[in-house]
Amino acid sequence: MNAPVTETETTALISVDATPATVAFNYEEVRAWVESSLEKYDVIVTTDTLPSSKKLATELNKIIAELSKRRREVVELATVSIRQFEGEVKSLEAMCKDGRKRILDQVKVFEDEERAKAKTALEQARSAMWNEQNVDDEFRRAQVDDLVNLSTLTKTGKLSAKPKQELTIRVNADRNLQQQTQIRLHLLENDSYRAGLAAPLTRAHVENFLFASDEEYGQRLQTMIASELERQKVAEERSRKRFEEEQRRAEEVQQRKADADRRRVEAEQQAQQQTAQPEPQSSAPQQYANKPAYQAEPASVVSASTSVAQRHAYGPLDNPAAAAIAKCTQAEAETQAIQLSANAMTEAFGIWVPGELIAIAYGGAIFRKQ
Repeated sequence: MNAPVTETETTALISVDATPATVAFNYEEVRAWVESSLEKYDVIVTTDTLPSSKKLATELNKIIAELSKRRREVVELATVSIRQFEGEVKSLEAMCKDGRKRILDQVKVFEDEERAKAKTALEQARSAMWNEQNVDDEFRRAQVDDLVNLSTLTKTGKLSAKPKQELTIRVNADRNLQQQTQIRLHLLENDSYRAGLAAPLTRAHVENFLFASDEEYGQRLQTMIASELERQKVAEERSRKRFEEEQRRAEEVQQRKADADRRRVEAEQQAQQQTAQPEPQSSAPQQYANKPAYQAEPASVVSASTSVAQRHAYGPLDNPAAAAIAKCTQAEAETQAIQLSANAMTEAFGIWVPGELIAIAYGGAIFRKQ
């Protein structure tokens, strides 16, 4: 490779012999002639002088044209060598610019390759540091792009001290963040139980501020725990009320079942007693006991006439207007009346067909008209 050309050598190499152009011109003589000639053109234009004034203006224009022509001819002659020199120098400048561009293009290619090598070396070193310190993928955040430059690598291709030191600091920061996060998540369960939560908070609860500063993390965690405690309190109160309501309903169902069983047993016992002692005097109401027209009979004893479906009414004997009316057999009407009397042991229930009382139910027994 040739040695670079110095500025002194360049100055000595370029030799220009320039002689300033000299133009001999009888300026003063021409000026005096022009001034004296213009005196005759200094006229006042009137109607009488208008034609001559236009003629004088035409003559002045011819003088102007002649002066301009002579000026261009002389300048053209005097600048021929200057324009040639200017063109030659510009061609040399273009050659130098072209050479400079080729050099800079090569410089760019070389520097890009060096930067790529530097970035690769930084990334490899970073991966080795991460692995050495057992940094999980989630916490591998160290960036290296800003450390890439032409001085990143030494002449032997190794990382120079400054970028290596900075890279170590960044990887250590990743490791510290991982340790801090692990500690916070480990303590999160203990803090939750210690505060009184039935179920501990998880990472999903604190994800939005998990990587905040210690002060901010502590404040936001306490706020969240307080909120969860309030939510838990409301949920527990709601569960307690729901449990109590379920218990109350269960007890009511159990009580209704017990009452139904008791009434069923009492009705069965009364039916058994009435079957064993069918005499009406022992079970009929006192006001009906002395009436021979009605005699106690087992509910299962039904004549053929009672099997015909017709309009029947059954209800309180003392309030016929409240009786229920249905088209059914006498046996079906008696069954309904017996159930009513079994539920109201001290009240008598009548059974009617249109215009006639045909039976009385009392205490779960039936008394038919004879």
